Amino acid sequence: MKLKRYITAENLLCLFIILCPFMDMASYWFRRIAGTEFSIATVLRPIIPVIISLYIFIKAKKKEKIILIGLSLVYIAYAVLHIVVTKNMFMESAYGTIKNEAQYVLNFTSLVVYFIIYNYIFVYRKKDLSNDESFIKLKHSIAIMTFTYVVSVFLAITTRSSEYTYIETSVGYKGWYAQGNSLSAVLIMSLFILLGDLKNTKWKKFYITTIIITTIYLVFIIGTRAALLGALLSVIIYIVCEVLFSRNKKIIITSFVFMIIGVGLVGVIGSNTIKRRQQVDQARYTIIDEATGEVGTMTGDMLRLKNKILAGNVDDNYMTEAQRQSVLDLYEYTQKNNTPGNDTRTQQLMYNIYLVKNQKNPLLILFGNGYKSNVGEMIMENELASIPLNFGIIGCILYVGPFVALLVYSIIVGIKRRRIVDSTYIMLQCGLAMSLILSWFSGYVLFAMSDMVVMAVISTLIYARIRRSDK
Repeated sequence: MKLKRYITAENLLCLFIILCPFMDMASYWFRRIAGTEFSIATVLRPIIPVIISLYIFIKAKKKEKIILIGLSLVYIAYAVLHIVVTKNMFMESAYGTIKNEAQYVLNFTSLVVYFIIYNYIFVYRKKDLSNDESFIKLKHSIAIMTFTYVVSVFLAITTRSSEYTYIETSVGYKGWYAQGNSLSAVLIMSLFILLGDLKNTKWKKFYITTIIITTIYLVFIIGTRAALLGALLSVIIYIVCEVLFSRNKKIIITSFVFMIIGVGLVGVIGSNTIKRRQQVDQARYTIIDEATGEVGTMTGDMLRLKNKILAGNVDDNYMTEAQRQSVLDLYEYTQKNNTPGNDTRTQQLMYNIYLVKNQKNPLLILFGNGYKSNVGEMIMENELASIPLNFGIIGCILYVGPFVALLVYSIIVGIKRRRIVDSTYIMLQCGLAMSLILSWFSGYVLFAMSDMVVMAVISTLIYARIRRSDK
């Protein structure tokens, strides 16, 4: 009986958060040892969400069941249509297969599933939201998860088993995790939650410890640009919020000093992020266009592909006419704007914009032209731009729409109901906005399972504040 009392939907979802680092580490080690993309975490990770989804459907009222079935059919219909429409886009040059494409659709759908189940269990089904216990558990789970991520990285560094964030140049450390950018994102988003709740929590010492070691890791060690800027921005926004709302001089001064020391240390002892940026700046001059002998304005592989297209050595089986033309349009753009050859994000964005323009196909605009159907270096790291371009307008509405709608709605509610706005509310809003910003500038956010969970938690906490203000 006692065990049954602890096995609740809320506790399972909190456990799911805490297990995120362990699932990510399991994926890393399984793939490293077995040499395959499939891992044990692939099987274990969906168990709790599936159980909760079934629980919600069983407990839902008749009207709610109709809505849930309707939503499911909409997402299933889109998934099928996206696969059908993009199937013919996979030529010989494609980096992936239609199976890989289906995996991306499934992952993006999981993002919305997390959004629904966390909001339903913690907010929607409750008539009385005055009890903070549920939300305290949720925030504590984020704190434990964040602490686990950072401590495991330090353990990996100590045991000299950590992988470099940028393997090719041996810069930064990402521990036993696959992607440095997704690790940066999940920690940055978590910082916004922890900083926003710092004054209210009874776990103050644990929060402060976690915030400090996480910030140190993001600023000095991991090496990604998003980590450095995101960590500093979270602290700056927190200080501004404290100045505006609490005016607690002790907190303001402590936070400000902490930030100044951090910036000073970056200048004195350096940061892996700065080291990485210096390497990137120098590397642009090593890319030479074989046709002209000059420094290239596209990546080496794209320059060689451009030269083959101009020489007529690329046929319709390798790339479509629209793809070939998009490569040439991209070359013209990079020449005109003197784009660094190793600025892949700009090249990916412009290539995919040109591709949509050259395809001139309404179905592809609505349902997407395929993410993994492109040549390897033109697979977009910029997820937020990739979704409307590669998954279509409908895909963008279905996958990103709920989060954008909630963020906009929270701003409108904040303007209308001034009493709801405080430092916690602003930090949560900024955390949700940061997830979208990171998805644009960094990538590996909307597709990474752990990042999805934190986005869902932030959305839930915002939704709870809005629902409370209705009373």
